[in-house]
Amino acid sequence: MADNRAMPPATPDQPAPAVDKFQPTNRRQRLKIIALTVAVVVALWSLLLLRPGAHPRSIPGVTPEPCKPGQTQACIGGQANVTLLPAASAASR
Repeated sequence: MADNRAMPPATPDQPAPAVDKFQPTNRRQRLKIIALTVAVVVALWSLLLLRPGAHPRSIPGVTPEPCKPGQTQACIGGQANVTLLPAASAASR
């Protein structure tokens, strides 16, 4: 008996059937994907934990000194002068 399940030959007026071009990833591609994923996870994790710029570094040889009695500026714990303007009256708004 002949096998009737075979595809009929393509005729000029009928396009050839589409062939599925899917190819599963091979071992080397899977290893590349896994390595890239691990590298991204490690990079993001280190950026979240180490936070570049979050740790201020002191300048060697320069140590800020605490305020002496009566000193209010240019020291640790000094005051910053702030000038406040009075609120505008309701008529000028």
